[in-house]
Amino acid sequence: MKPREPALFQAFAAILVIAVGLVFWLPGFGRTGGVFPVPLDDVYIHYGFARSAALGHPFAWLPENGYSSGGTSLTYPLVLAPAWALGLRGAWLSYFAAALACVCLWDLCRSMWALLDGAPRRAAWIAAPLLLAVPLVDWSFYSGMETALFAGILGRVLVAAHHATTASPTARSSAQLRAGLWGALLVATRPESAALVGPLGVAVVYGARSLGTFPSLLRALGPMGVFLGAQAAANLVFTGEISQAGAVRKLVGSNPYLTPIEAAVEVIKNLAVLRAQAFDVALGGPSFAFVAPLLALVAVLSRRTRLLAAPLVAGAIGMLLLVSLNTTARYQNFRYAVPSLLFLLVAAALGAGELMRRGRVVRGLGLGLAFVATLAPARLFPRQIDHFARASGNIEHQQAEVARRLAALSPRPRRVLVGDAGAIPYLSGLSALDGLGLGGYHDLPFARASVHGIPAIVELIERMPENERPDVLAIYPGWFPDLARSFGKEMFSVRIEDNVICAAPEKVVYAADWSSLAPKGETRAGAVDEIDVADLVDERAHRYTFPRPQAGWVIGATLRDEAGHPRFDAGRIVPQGQNESFVVASHVARGPATLVLRTDGGGPVTLRIEHTGGGTQTVEIPARDEGAWFEARVALSSVGGQDSVKITAQQNAWRSFHVWLVRP
Repeated sequence: MKPREPALFQAFAAILVIAVGLVFWLPGFGRTGGVFPVPLDDVYIHYGFARSAALGHPFAWLPENGYSSGGTSLTYPLVLAPAWALGLRGAWLSYFAAALACVCLWDLCRSMWALLDGAPRRAAWIAAPLLLAVPLVDWSFYSGMETALFAGILGRVLVAAHHATTASPTARSSAQLRAGLWGALLVATRPESAALVGPLGVAVVYGARSLGTFPSLLRALGPMGVFLGAQAAANLVFTGEISQAGAVRKLVGSNPYLTPIEAAVEVIKNLAVLRAQAFDVALGGPSFAFVAPLLALVAVLSRRTRLLAAPLVAGAIGMLLLVSLNTTARYQNFRYAVPSLLFLLVAAALGAGELMRRGRVVRGLGLGLAFVATLAPARLFPRQIDHFARASGNIEHQQAEVARRLAALSPRPRRVLVGDAGAIPYLSGLSALDGLGLGGYHDLPFARASVHGIPAIVELIERMPENERPDVLAIYPGWFPDLARSFGKEMFSVRIEDNVICAAPEKVVYAADWSSLAPKGETRAGAVDEIDVADLVDERAHRYTFPRPQAGWVIGATLRDEAGHPRFDAGRIVPQGQNESFVVASHVARGPATLVLRTDGGGPVTLRIEHTGGGTQTVEIPARDEGAWFEARVALSSVGGQDSVKITAQQNAWRSFHVWLVRP
């Protein structure tokens, strides 16, 4: 190797990385009017977490909202935070994110140079363009998301794992631990990468067979296990959920209304679309898409590269399976498939390098396949560059414009309710509540409520102190129709043309009116227990169950109460022949009581009431006024704490909204 070749390669990699970035960014500037192009609103969610970290509140979307498990990356905001603290605030933080992306991708190229040590040096020179050859992947690399940081850490993980399998026996233990720590950092950057870090840790242990298996596993996989355990514990303590808010909100399995067959169909549909669009099309079309996987297979079959390539291929498949469980996997330009594509491209680069170690014919074959894998996707660059620019224009002209107009309002809004929107609170400087729950609000389960239905979200807003409830809604009416209709008065809207990335062309801003919600702390005279149906906090406290799947749907209504005032309440539909149940609070002393059941207007319903303290009763509920709440009263001879009460809809569906247990 020529003495100056490493430096020349690093210069080449830097020029390549920056050039590809400019190819995406420059058209984006044209669409945004000079603002740094950001094609995904989620980028601003990372910026919000970074701002909170810089203010001394790490792992919070907004400091006043407390800990949030909704960030898709724990490490990325922490890396961005110093730049915000040093003055790169607002949209200017994007310049630092862009520089960081370039450094990380350059470092990935350097890692490939190290991994291909021993192969002809031309292999590394080819590997760098190969890693940046897929426009779909580049779109994500240069978007401002955590993908480029993830790529840089991936390179370090692989170099550390390779060193752990080749180090001398005396250095092997520390090398295993170093690989384990890098692996934990990768998982902290994208949790789904556990699909790679797990097999890679096993490979590290296998490659160091002279050491004890169990201690090696602890070093190679222990850091990831400690991180995941600590994260789950923090989630449970601060939010009441072990899972991250994104998993609760987006995973197919979180939807209580889907049958197993419906969930399986959704996953299969995701897999089919991702395979066709994120792999077949993105890798160059059906005629060429097989080349990168073929090179990856070469790396798996080769003894020299197997310990890295096999986990990379397994990780690519595993991550693809994991993201197929995500209900949004088919959207946002297939960004969730990018890590799998990246793993495949790295494995392909290893395979190309392995072929180039062989004789002239095989070397020529490897070189040819590498060129095909690099050039075949190139025809998609114009499409992806155009999409990047248009998407950046969409975010700037809708989300950022709403932020600017909200910031200019006088008096200044107290808190704005958004739906998984990052630019609006970040650029406006306003406090916010994420109606979909990814931003978090202390321990209220907004993410899970958003899966059950919009009225369940309103039930949680009812739990908030009145002076902390949002006084402005900045939402898509199609996402939150009941919210806009029942609690909003339109102030203004921002509409864009040529929408390619926003959930809808029009974002509407409403003044919020929560006057129909129950005042905080309101109690009913004589009530010894109360279950507010569709309030997930109340339901959890009373071990409430509803029929699922395809039943128990959350509904909401604003009707006249006994005093003639409009009052909102949420509830659930219990179909005929099915039941709901709850457990009486433990503090309730045993004795006679009246069960009060609130429902809305409608036709007659027959209920069967069963409770462990007093047998079974049948209740006939007559036809009711459609505009007012109706309450049915059932006398229970004996009821006490921990009794189970089951309500079955014997004839017609039961619309259950609220339950009180009352004593004189």
